[in-house]
Amino acid sequence: MTAFEANATASNMTDFAAAAESILLARLKDDPIRATWTGLHDYDAELPDVTPEGLARSQTALQAHIATLETFTPGDLTPAERVDHQLLKSELDVELRELMERRPYAHDPTVYPSLAADAAYSILAREFAPLTARVPSVVARMAKIPAMLETGMRNLERSPKIWTEIAIDETQGTIEFFGETVRPLLGDDARGLTACTSVLDALARYERFLKETHAQRDGTPFAVGRAYFDYKLTHEHLLPYTSQSLLEFGEEAVRHTELRLREVAEVIDCDATWSELVERLRAASLPEGDLLGHYRRGLDKAREFVVSRGLVTVPEGEVLEIVETPSFQRPTIPYAAYMAPGPFDARQQGLYYVTPIDSSASAQAQREQLVGHNLFGMLLTNVHEGYPGHHLQLVVANEKAPSLVRRLHDSSVFCEGWALYCEQLVLDEGLDPDPRTRLFQLKDQLWRACRVVIDVKLQTGGMTFDEAVAMLVDVAKLERVNAVGEVRRYTLSPTQPMSYLVGKEQILDLREREKTRLGSSFDLRAFHDRLLSQGSLPVAAIERSLAAGA
Repeated sequence: MTAFEANATASNMTDFAAAAESILLARLKDDPIRATWTGLHDYDAELPDVTPEGLARSQTALQAHIATLETFTPGDLTPAERVDHQLLKSELDVELRELMERRPYAHDPTVYPSLAADAAYSILAREFAPLTARVPSVVARMAKIPAMLETGMRNLERSPKIWTEIAIDETQGTIEFFGETVRPLLGDDARGLTACTSVLDALARYERFLKETHAQRDGTPFAVGRAYFDYKLTHEHLLPYTSQSLLEFGEEAVRHTELRLREVAEVIDCDATWSELVERLRAASLPEGDLLGHYRRGLDKAREFVVSRGLVTVPEGEVLEIVETPSFQRPTIPYAAYMAPGPFDARQQGLYYVTPIDSSASAQAQREQLVGHNLFGMLLTNVHEGYPGHHLQLVVANEKAPSLVRRLHDSSVFCEGWALYCEQLVLDEGLDPDPRTRLFQLKDQLWRACRVVIDVKLQTGGMTFDEAVAMLVDVAKLERVNAVGEVRRYTLSPTQPMSYLVGKEQILDLREREKTRLGSSFDLRAFHDRLLSQGSLPVAAIERSLAAGA
């Protein structure tokens, strides 16, 4: 029995709390890779069962869990439990519908190389134990990967053509990961080296299957359609939008942000457009010398500002380490990214990945990479990824969320919305009064506004792939190669691209309602502390908790 299972049987638990924790722990057992990411290591030698029989068992288990939750009525529950009940029920409902209707294991060829990479990377990414203690689990999982990939080839039917292209790229990246990152860690471990060779051979077979067999099948549309998109908005994200009203919100956000960009550009240089100014400033603000050192100094400045201004309480013991992006992830992380500690990790250490300049690239390519790390953008990236953005939000959620339901819930609308909200917050509070920094903040907000429009139109049939790329290039001013990469990801993740700006606006709206509710007793730091302590929940659920004191 794990510590978490023991806790679930504690005598002071209500019936609902015990049922919810039992459901969540059963789900982690059935999804060993997710369990590893959360910091629960009982299943580090296992992989999820993606055979038809295993998927049928998953469907049956989801239906049973939902039936268990339906035995509880609102009158049985405390205000806090009513929030947890809604969160868990909606999560299970969405996953069941996804499994039954969208059938990702039959239609999404990216699933299998992603599982293969995550199987090893989830164990290697965090130092929860000495490497020598973690490698045997990696080897045990590697021994199971070839069979999983073979199952994937049997499971797959037709897919959108673009997904097959993405899957080929991901498979090649996964081959590189096992060959260049995992194999050197195995030393002279004969069993491990044999398992790694088998994984590489299986991935090569999967790549050939994608190119020679799967790519020849008739393609299917990637768009989920209006009904399913609306379902995700209301059931997964608990949003008050339909696809049509969300589209109207996004289009208005594009217009408003473009107006603000023109206003700020006028202050800086009345003879230049905002996009001309951005290009000029990017090229003129290159970090010199130690790139990671620049990020570390900027991160320290952001953290000190949060503490000195009392914007939000920084928990004791949190650690954020800036490291170079692992080589196999650099093709998909051109500049920076954040990896949070799991909610069950004893040490709350986040990893802030910064992709170094590729010394093997041409001089022009190296300069373009350096321009992407410009100092104005770096300031906002430190805020977004570090303080008070993703890192601070997620370690507070891990420490403070009052139930296992909330510790494990992961709302992209809240997480991404909070990080984008923080970019505006720190400038409003005086971190950098330079209008040039505000220009960059608004430029990035315009990109997020375009994402809202594209997300809706792309997934409801109102925009083609090429039209989405054109909007990012023409309106948000992204480089074409980056725009193509963006839209490829959007096709796989309906309702995720809209999360950033929608979440930010929801937090701003909630702040205003809390100001009205509390009047003169409203305190910004207290609001942020209460907000983050609920966990990574949809804003509607957080508001219910705040109002009920739950």
